[in-house]
Amino acid sequence: MTDPNDLHHVPLAETAASAHDRARSALTSTDNRLMDAVVWLSAHLTAMEHVVYPFMRANLPTERVELDEQRRLSRRIQRVLRLLEQGWAGDGSAPRGSGDRLRAELTALMDEHEKGESALLARLSDTVTDEAGLALAERYDQAIGHGPTRPHPHGPHRGWLGRLTYAFDAARDHILDVLDSRHVPLPRTSRPRRQVGPWGGYLLGSAVQADQPETQARTQTVDQPTTRRQP
Repeated sequence: MTDPNDLHHVPLAETAASAHDRARSALTSTDNRLMDAVVWLSAHLTAMEHVVYPFMRANLPTERVELDEQRRLSRRIQRVLRLLEQGWAGDGSAPRGSGDRLRAELTALMDEHEKGESALLARLSDTVTDEAGLALAERYDQAIGHGPTRPHPHGPHRGWLGRLTYAFDAARDHILDVLDSRHVPLPRTSRPRRQVGPWGGYLLGSAVQADQPETQARTQTVDQPTTRRQP
């Protein structure tokens, strides 16, 4: 099984299969890791929706029917995940005594979804270059590390409004995860650090930047070795 903290340069098909495996393992565990399964599947499905499916739609024009079916399956899985999450949180609107039934339904949906997903990823691998496939896998990894961590079965998922909703859901979920002290078993991916420009420096405190040359001059003066005058 792929190490979740070392997903770079791993083929997308293998990474996606690992996400399913981890969710399935958490779902069937006996140590109450149901929410780990919810997190893994929520992150995986939204990463596929946000990053991979648009790429597939552009590069697999003859697979539109299969792709639309995958999207429908994703919605069904997210609805089940939402019900499981509500039941786990003690939400009064959640159906009572439905935990085992929902787990069984989720297991069946996962099997169907993974089968279709594997077929589409195999066809995509035969269509695009290795460089394009690796770039797509890296974008998926970034989406897993920074995207939503909870199910969002409703709302827009395509176009500019879908992208806006995705960003909002990701920020909201990360705040809720901290407030709830929720375990998030996802790989951590780092973003490149941006250089602060003139306006950014002004907003962050131009006085600090203005002091830097003087501070550096003082540092250089202190660090310079002193020479004693010979008598």
